[in-house]
Amino acid sequence: MSTVLDGINGPDDVKRLNKGELSELCSELREVLIGRVTDNGGHLASNLGAVELAVALHRVFDSPKDKIIWDVGHQSYIHKLLTGRKQQFSSLRTFGGISGFPDPDESQYDSFSTGHASTSISAGLGMAIARDLAGDDYNIISVIGDGGLTGGMSFEALNHAGHLSKNLIVVLTDNGMSISPTVLLHWGQTGSVFASGIEDDGSFLACFGFFNCVRPVVLYCRRGSSSRCSRNCRWSKRCPQC
Repeated sequence: MSTVLDGINGPDDVKRLNKGELSELCSELREVLIGRVTDNGGHLASNLGAVELAVALHRVFDSPKDKIIWDVGHQSYIHKLLTGRKQQFSSLRTFGGISGFPDPDESQYDSFSTGHASTSISAGLGMAIARDLAGDDYNIISVIGDGGLTGGMSFEALNHAGHLSKNLIVVLTDNGMSISPTVLLHWGQTGSVFASGIEDDGSFLACFGFFNCVRPVVLYCRRGSSSRCSRNCRWSKRCPQC
């Protein structure tokens, strides 16, 4: 019996699915994922937590024109299944098979070779700068999670991106895990941002514009009636200068 996944040979096929088919596709992807990781080894939980996200990204954006960067890179198994590699998926993490991480030499849909970790935002910002210098028009999406936001490079990149004001989309996928449960102070504060239902509770990540996940990200100071503060900063209303 044919499945929804049988008809998925690339992101364009995902865009044609209705709501019910999307739900069925996610169930089928999980089944394939569990079976393959059981046989070959690999990263299971991180990919189970990114199924709907990968489907949504390929439904909304126009990959490979739009660049999707996965960080930590081992979250990319579902992305590989949706981008023309389902027939090779049985060779995942085997000699001569497909990689367990994004690999631009393997597919045009893999924009950057990411492993462990915290590099997606700086890489995305570099791509955004190059895109603008070339006068091109496409989206760049840095997907960071599974411990990827625990590295200092990611915060340096967020600060740099905010300073340059480039068109760069950063998606934080927080499953509360890195290799084991995350224990850093700011990670506990992150959960309060998403669980509280308020836009800015003054927590650590709110300063970088990460607020409630169902609302638009706000990266500018909203003090007073103007969209920018007197210092023309791009922080939240709790920015240190305001």
